[in-house]
Order: sequence, then C-alpha cells, then structure tokens
Amino acid sequence: MESHQTAVSSDRWITPLNFVILYCGFYLLRIVYRIYLHPLAKYPGSRLAAASTECYFQEVTKVSSKFTKEPTFYRGISFPSSSIGLTDPHVHRIRRQVLNPLFTVSRVQTVAPKLQSKVEHLCQKFDGLASTDSPVNLYAAFKSLTMDIVSEMIFGESFHVMDSAGFQHPHLDALHDAVKKAWIFRTFPNLGWLSLNLPDSVSSTLFPIPIIEFGKVCRKRIDSYMINRSKPDQKNRSEILEQLLDPNAARGHVVPNAYDLNEEALTLLTAGNDTTANSMIIGAYLICTHHEVLKRMVEELQEAFPEGDESITFERAKQLPYLTAVLREVLRCSNPLPGRLPRVVPSEGASVDGIDLAPGVIVHTSAYLLNRHKSVWGEDSWQFKPERWLIDQPQTLDKYMTSFYKGSRQCLGMNLAWCELYLLMSKMFLRYEVEIYKTTAADMAWTDHLLMLFNGNDFHAKLRRRKA
Repeated sequence: MESHQTAVSSDRWITPLNFVILYCGFYLLRIVYRIYLHPLAKYPGSRLAAASTECYFQEVTKVSSKFTKEPTFYRGISFPSSSIGLTDPHVHRIRRQVLNPLFTVSRVQTVAPKLQSKVEHLCQKFDGLASTDSPVNLYAAFKSLTMDIVSEMIFGESFHVMDSAGFQHPHLDALHDAVKKAWIFRTFPNLGWLSLNLPDSVSSTLFPIPIIEFGKVCRKRIDSYMINRSKPDQKNRSEILEQLLDPNAARGHVVPNAYDLNEEALTLLTAGNDTTANSMIIGAYLICTHHEVLKRMVEELQEAFPEGDESITFERAKQLPYLTAVLREVLRCSNPLPGRLPRVVPSEGASVDGIDLAPGVIVHTSAYLLNRHKSVWGEDSWQFKPERWLIDQPQTLDKYMTSFYKGSRQCLGMNLAWCELYLLMSKMFLRYEVEIYKTTAADMAWTDHLLMLFNGNDFHAKLRRRKA
C-alpha cells in the first residue's frame, strides 16, 4: 500500500507544468553560471554576450581553420544529415565535393538561359499588372521567382509559384512560418532535436513545425522522381538528385537514404529561396530610394542594351561596372544571413586579440557587423553607396565582404545568387519605371531569425513599361 502511494505521488510530479519549470530553471542557472562563474566571465563584453558564451572572431572562417561547427546550435536550426547540418568536417567535405560541381561559375553560366526564362516569365506577370496600374507585391514576387528556380533545380520541375494569384502560395507561407518560429529552436536547440526524433504523430502535436509539413510535400516529389527517373520518357531530370544518388560522385560518398535525401532537398530549397529573395527585396528598395543610383544604373543599362531588355544575358550584364558595383553594395547591405554562426575552438586552443581561448570555447562571426566595420568600409559604412566599389581593384574589398560567409563553409549557391541578381535587377529596371507604393523604411525593418524576417507590410511598387 505504501509503495503504491509513493508511485502515485511520484507520478504527480511528471506534469507539463513541472517539466516547463525544470526546463526554465536549468536555463536560468546556466545563464547565472556563464555571467559570473564561467572562465570567460572575466573578459570584456556585454552581459548578453557573456550569457551566450559568445565572442567575435574573424579568423575562424579560413579554409585551413580547425574551428568546427558548434553541434548544439546546428542541431536546432538544421537537419543533421544536410550540407548545413553536418558538423563533422570530413563528412561535410565529401558532401561539398558532391554538390560543388553543380554550382561552379561555368555551370551557372550554362544554366543561365533557364534562369533568364524564369525572369522573363515573372516580367510577363508584371506586364499584366502594369497595364492596369495595379501595385505589385515585389516581396512575394521575388520569393516566387527564387522558389521556382531552386525547386526546378532540385526536383526537375518547379512548384510554379509564380503562376499563383498575387504570387501567394502555401509553400511560401510554410517557409515564412518556419523562419518566424526559428528563434525557438535557436534558443532551445534541444527542442529541435527532440521534434525530429519523436514519432511523427507525437511530434506534429507537440511541435507543429511548418517546415516538417512542407517536407512531406518535398518527399512526395522525391518519391515520384525516384519512381520515374529510369523511364525513357522522363524529361524533368534533376541534376542535384542525380548527383546525390551517384555513388561515384566523390570518394567516400555514401548515397543518402530517402529520409536524408529529403533533408538535403529541404535545406537547399530553404537556403536557396529566402537568402537571394531577401537580397532582391532590399536591393530594389535601396535602388528606388537612392535616385542618383537609379538614374546612373538605368543609363548604363540603356547604353549597354539599346535593343531593349530582351537582349540582356548574364554574360553581358556582369560586364557592366556600375551595375556590378550596385549589386555588390546590395549584397553588403542586405544581410542574407545576418546572425552569428558559432564555431568551436580546436583542441590546441586559440588566441583572439591577445586573449587566449581554451579548447571547446564557442566563438562567432557576424556578417552583419563585418560588412559594416568602419576600419574597412569607412565612416559611411552604414550608407548605401555603390561608388565605394568603383576602384581599380574592387577585389580588395571583396575579401572583406562576408555576405556569403568564407572558407570551406562558404555559401554553396553563391554563383547562382549572383546570376539571379544580375538577370532580375537589370531586366526589371531597364523594362520598367519602378515607383514604391505604400512601403516605408519601417516596413523594410527586419529581425534576425537566422534568416531575415521583415517586420512590416510587404514591399509593393507600381511598375510602368518604359517607352522604347
């Protein structure tokens, strides 16, 4: 009888409320320890930074760096078997060797005509809205463009998001909600790991993560592709899936199972969509609000393409010096991945600004801060000023720009993003007069949710075809 009462009494402690109290108590004690008792507490820095055991360290991005990804953080914001989630340097190196050939400069040059047709398709949608003087939701339009480009690269066929009314689509909503909730899993990374390891029926109830539901859509696409890929009439070939499925793609490459294949596809889809689209959104707004920049860029485009925007190609557009300076400045100011990315000090330790760091200490770099450091960019580092790139050797500044990160973890789709920006910006501004519509600087303000999350209303503009 007594043992039964003890068991019942113990069960009463296992309640959701007690679990929350214990979980919060654990984090509170850890914060107190880090601020006052941790070995790094004696070093200068804000209390918030101390509470996160963070310091800033640019050298960790070197190709030869022995700093490794901090596994707890990446466990919370990515899938463990994806190219972003892989924390073992050797395994990650193999995955990059598999995927890198699809994103080289020469390869992007080859697929540029396909991207050009996507941009033209978007502009045809713009033409219909321009003819009725209707405002265009450029936020949704740019997200639709990049989604259709990346989804076709991954699955062999796009999601056709650009064809949806007003560029509104459930897939875009799912990714937006995923970014919106990303702070939860950055703050409590163990919840991300738990959600991925519980049965689907339990996980979907306790952790309703939109990206997981979107993952089911992607899984159906992959399953369909796997069934039809060997058929002679299969037209929509996915070079990304084929590369991942090729056991000879790189030495040591292990072909992913269906689950891991879906994780990689989801990761590439998310990273390739939001980052580039956000740069387009901020870039278009900055160009429109800096009239001298807009005027000079359009004049250069008109001189280079007197036949009209139909003659624009990636190869020709990237030869234009002022357009290139504008896009470089757009990438510097647009913060595709603004947050701090943690790395772990290697076993031999490290030194930062004369301060010795013990093995295992977590250090960060921030693209947002580095892209605005006055020692590199000058006193006007917070201003949008393309002219800063019009120097004899702009590459001397390129090495300091961290929008695509640096080293072995540099953005896989960097060359693809450049191509998309050249084609979209040149074609849109040569074809149309772009006038901001009911969008303010407050609407363009954003919050760091790992990726950018805009705080206000969507960016709208009115487009009018330029006279020939």
